[in-house]
Amino acid sequence: MRFLSANLRILLVKKMNSNNNYDDVVFMSPGQFEYLSDTESFVFAHVAFFASQMRPYKRQFKQTTQAICNKIGYSPNAVREAITSLIEKGFLKKSQPLEEGQGTFHPYYDKISHRLHVGEHSYAALFARELEKTLITSKNKSKSSQERAMTFFKVHVGQLKRNISLLSGNSSKHVHKALIMHGYLQNQHKWNVEKNRNSLQRTVPSLARFLKWSQNTVRRVINTLKHWGIIDYSYTKGFVKFLIVRQFDTAAKCVKSLITKLCNVVQRKKHIETIRSPEPLNASPRTPQEAAKHLQKLKSLGKI
Repeated sequence: MRFLSANLRILLVKKMNSNNNYDDVVFMSPGQFEYLSDTESFVFAHVAFFASQMRPYKRQFKQTTQAICNKIGYSPNAVREAITSLIEKGFLKKSQPLEEGQGTFHPYYDKISHRLHVGEHSYAALFARELEKTLITSKNKSKSSQERAMTFFKVHVGQLKRNISLLSGNSSKHVHKALIMHGYLQNQHKWNVEKNRNSLQRTVPSLARFLKWSQNTVRRVINTLKHWGIIDYSYTKGFVKFLIVRQFDTAAKCVKSLITKLCNVVQRKKHIETIRSPEPLNASPRTPQEAAKHLQKLKSLGKI
């Protein structure tokens, strides 16, 4: 290494350091939002990726709190609280250390690491089984003929490293929600393309029920994704039609205010009609001649 130029050394270090990649994902499934908050969903999805696989992880998760923070963009306190809650809900359970091979024992690291298994909650167990099948199929690059009991979509947590300046306070919550929404929309958009369907459209209430968010939160997240240039949409008759769902591969612009109202991307010309006010039929006649004409008019119209 000492004979390499400084620039080449930096390039090699970047390639060897996985923390410089932005393509890290976690796998989420629609049903999990019935049981878990957004923070719990991110932590569980990250832990389950390792704890669901027999090879090479022996279905055990082993990482420090800081390692989890670096991957999914939450503070240490948020991660610890989420793990405690997931254990209480039965989604995770603590595990005993596995037998260590010779030369692989690291006392300090082992002491501060979380050791977790997937818990015995029925949904958590199903999630782990189906995720393992999905990962095995993807690694073998083969299509599974058996029906899956659960579907997953990728949430691109690697983009949090690119947008680390946005990860503070309520802004962090909003960015994490935006990642979930993008992952779901991208999965559905890709599915529609494969099935030759015209467009992806959803109502705000249906998205709110699915994600367990308020309808205003759904609208704000959609507008944030539009502000970032990730999606284009049109909004008519209560349906949000997602015209384009792009890759989340650009730095997100700071969102100064959250916009609740959905607006069409296509400016439409306003159609203005000139409406003539009808002549009043019951105008009071001023003279006997006007009264006679008024009666004749009412008779011709069938009013009397």
